Amino acid sequence: MRYCTKCLFPDTKPDLGFDTNGVCDACLAQVEKEKIDWDGRRKKLEEIINHYKNNKSSNYDCIIPVSGGKDSHYQTHIIKNEFGLTPLLVSFHPRDFTEIGRRNIENLKNLGADCIEFSVNPIVYKKLAKYGLTELGDPAWPEHLGIFTVPVQIAVAFKIPLIVWGENSQLEYGGPAYSRDNPYLDREWNEKFGGYFREKVGPEEMLKHGISEKELKFTEYPSDEEIRQVGVTGIFLGYYLKWDAKKQVEIVKKLGFNVLDEPNEGTYTNYENLDTKYVGIHDYFKFLKFGYGRATDHASIDIRNKRLTRKEGLDLVKRYDGKIPTKYLEDFLEDFDLSMEEFLKICDKFTNKELFKKDNSGNLLRDEANNLEKIAYDNS
Repeated sequence: MRYCTKCLFPDTKPDLGFDTNGVCDACLAQVEKEKIDWDGRRKKLEEIINHYKNNKSSNYDCIIPVSGGKDSHYQTHIIKNEFGLTPLLVSFHPRDFTEIGRRNIENLKNLGADCIEFSVNPIVYKKLAKYGLTELGDPAWPEHLGIFTVPVQIAVAFKIPLIVWGENSQLEYGGPAYSRDNPYLDREWNEKFGGYFREKVGPEEMLKHGISEKELKFTEYPSDEEIRQVGVTGIFLGYYLKWDAKKQVEIVKKLGFNVLDEPNEGTYTNYENLDTKYVGIHDYFKFLKFGYGRATDHASIDIRNKRLTRKEGLDLVKRYDGKIPTKYLEDFLEDFDLSMEEFLKICDKFTNKELFKKDNSGNLLRDEANNLEKIAYDNS
């Protein structure tokens, strides 16, 4: 593995590139962000909003896709309170909602907005989640499908042309230059960077697992003709306003957003990915596939924003990354009808074995807690 010379991102991260000095795309983007005329970008946002304000075809000026998290609160606050739009919040309801997640989605509504919570048939949802786990290495696969498709479907059905998304993950976490400097989340961005495997899984494959094509309708992006008729346009708020999640957390906490009393599993922060129980399992599979986890994401962002030195970030990554999450593990195994041995076999199936220590027979080595040990690479 090769690591960025400024942050802690490895070259195993999908879509990430490095310049000749070994600096990753995300760090290069941070330099670009400091040069942007953010006042000018905000004026462009005002022009867009004024165009869509008082939408004549609907009771709502825009849709905001939400989970109830910190970004959802910030998006809703900015669009409603600073720009005066009447948004319709659209939430894809996860099947493993946490208590704090429910409190936060209710708090979000209490900012003064209508909200549609879309719930998939739980039998279909469970089948899709099990398929995602065993065949794609992603137990949160249905959520990754629904959050990108359901808001667009509702935009078409309700004739609401503007969708306001939050950050552009390619800008915040790295990706090709054309994807970083992109104000629009459209079909093309979705197919290339949504990361939800939909194009790899056809109806015939789903039928093998007892899921009909009709039951998968919620995963389909509306047709180009449907998009054109309504004029649906999805924009990244983070393209127009300088995005800094940690600073935004302090704003939304004053609006009633709840955080944990301790760090979330797999990282050192207490304000992100609070709404679902099994997000730690999802992040653990990222570690198995690519050799880094959520703590690396957070530490790298804090390094770029000069809140941590690289050494401080590395210490946090060594402490928090790469451990099997245990808080909801029993619930997860029961829910997915798995024994611990069966779960570990699935983990092994998706593990990049070049990154982890093995015995003389090529079997992955685990400690007493069933955690793997990465092969030592120089990321100092």
